[in-house]
Amino acid sequence: IAMLPENHYTNPKEIYETAKVAFCIHNIAYQGRFAFADFSLLNLPEEFKGSFDFIDGYDKPVKGRKINWMKAGILESDKILTVSPYYAQELVSSEDKGVELANIIRKTDILGIVNGMDVQEWNPLTDKYIATKFDASTDAKPLLKEALQAEVGLTVDRNIPLIGFIGRLEEQKGSDILVEAIPQLVKENVQIVILGTGKKAMEKQLLELETKYPEKARGVAKFNVPLAHTIIAGADYLLVPSRFEPCGLIQLHAMRYGTIPIVASTGGLVDTVKEGYTGFQMGGFNV
Repeated sequence: IAMLPENHYTNPKEIYETAKVAFCIHNIAYQGRFAFADFSLLNLPEEFKGSFDFIDGYDKPVKGRKINWMKAGILESDKILTVSPYYAQELVSSEDKGVELANIIRKTDILGIVNGMDVQEWNPLTDKYIATKFDASTDAKPLLKEALQAEVGLTVDRNIPLIGFIGRLEEQKGSDILVEAIPQLVKENVQIVILGTGKKAMEKQLLELETKYPEKARGVAKFNVPLAHTIIAGADYLLVPSRFEPCGLIQLHAMRYGTIPIVASTGGLVDTVKEGYTGFQMGGFNV
C-alpha cells in the first residue's frame, strides 16, 4: 500500500523519501473491506485513518463503517492505473461501475494500460499441448479442430462450426447466461465445448450438457490446462460473455491462435477486440 514505503521501509530511508507509488486497480469489486475497529492492528500512524475510513452499502464483513484498503491506496498513491483504457472510463462513469469508489477515482488522473499475455506459453509455434504447431502461414485449424472434437467425444467434422468457452463459472464471467443461451445455440449446426470450474450449481449444469445435447455440447467442470490450450487452438470461435471484464486475457490467447473472439462490450474487451477486424462485440448483454 502507498503509505508503507515511508512508514515501514526506512532503512535506508533516503531511497523511499522521494519514491513515487503507482497503484493498479485490477478489479474494482475486490476492495479489501474490514471492520473499522481493526485499524489499530495495521500499526500505521493515526494520520492515515481518514484514508481508510469508508461507509458503504455492504453488510459484510460488518455493516456501515469499514476499513477500505483500495480507497486508501487510491488516495495515498502518486498515480492510479488500471488494466485497460475502457475499464478506466467505466470506473468513473457511475457509482455502480465504480463500486462506490467512482467519486474518489474521479479525483485522480487514472490511466488504463492493457494487460499483456505470456507469449511464451501462448505460442502456437511451440505450444507443447497441441499436436500440430502452426503460425499465420499454416492452415492447421482443421486438424486442430478434429483433435478437439475427438478428445471431448463430439462428431469429428471439420465443417461444423465449433464454439468454445473457458472461464470461471460465476456471474461475472456470464456463465449463467451462456448456459441459458445453449438451447437456442444448438438449434444451429454448431458444436459447443465449455471448460471451467466455480459455483457448484453451474458445474452441475455444465455436466448435464452432454446428456441433454449429446451430438452438440460438452461441458468439462475441472481445471485442465492441456484442454484449455486445445480449445483455444481448435475452436473456430471463443465466447467471452462477461458482465464486466477489467481486461481479460482469454481473448488475446484466442486471437494469437486464429480463433475468433465473440465478446461482451465491456472493459478491456472493447479495447482489444475490434468489431469485424479481430472479432465481434455482442453489444447488449442478453441471451
